[in-house]
Amino acid sequence: MTYSTTETRSTQRYTESNLCEYSVLFVSLWLKKYSCALILVVFSSLFFTATYAQKKIVSVPVSGEIVSAYIDRVGELYIITSNNDIQKFDINGKLLSTYKESVAPTLFDPRDGSRLFAFYRKNRKILYLSPSLKPSDEIKIDSAFVIEPLLACSSGDHDLWILDGGDETLKKVSPRKSTMPVEVKLPNDPAIKFSGITFMREYQGFLFLLEKGKGIHVFNGMGKWIKTIAASAIPYFNFLGEELYYPVQGKLVFTNLFTGEHREIPISSVFQIALATDERLFLVQKNSADFFEFRP
Repeated sequence: MTYSTTETRSTQRYTESNLCEYSVLFVSLWLKKYSCALILVVFSSLFFTATYAQKKIVSVPVSGEIVSAYIDRVGELYIITSNNDIQKFDINGKLLSTYKESVAPTLFDPRDGSRLFAFYRKNRKILYLSPSLKPSDEIKIDSAFVIEPLLACSSGDHDLWILDGGDETLKKVSPRKSTMPVEVKLPNDPAIKFSGITFMREYQGFLFLLEKGKGIHVFNGMGKWIKTIAASAIPYFNFLGEELYYPVQGKLVFTNLFTGEHREIPISSVFQIALATDERLFLVQKNSADFFEFRP
């Protein structure tokens, strides 16, 4: 059977018309199905940008070179300088109090802001400070329990975690009761070097040790190793709610302590130390501190 040229052209036009109709129908159905998802993606992108936006409030010059910085649970900032000053600022950059000893604390933890903790290795002492940075209590580390205290941090309200370099043990000491409820050797697997531990802190019943070049070792309340958060270039760490965070290449990396989930927040400015609360971001430089509005 043969077809005329007119019939062939008519069939071609009919086929092309059907294809156009099918294409329009397909696009309409696709948009109907996925338009909500597209809107959600765009909204999420805008929300993410707005959520992590960092608006500077003030830049505060600091007398003396800054060597470390900390925040309490209220969200106030503490800066320690090379001339042994401890300086306390409120969330808007106002200097509230200062305190100075003959040496800088080896380890400092403002805790909840009501009873600040400072460990002085050279003097073998623990000093507690009031919110106005006035000494409220002083404890000498008893040599009957600890030979060579390298680092110490608070455990609860009255006990201490201490790394003893004399016998290379981790100890929990209760000065009030003159007891030592925990004394353990650090594990061989993973191998933890005493000389590499630069910071320690108890949080939510767990003890965290920062080892240079390896990461953060996590222990339970009895001094048993649980896990290691591996990261070779962590200079410090801090906590926000149920998350532990630390800086990596211009951003803050957050890890949920209970689920293990990770998230990252990019930082838009250069910093030496970055500390975050639920409403402020503090970016600390060599001689200044910048205060930002922040929603983590």
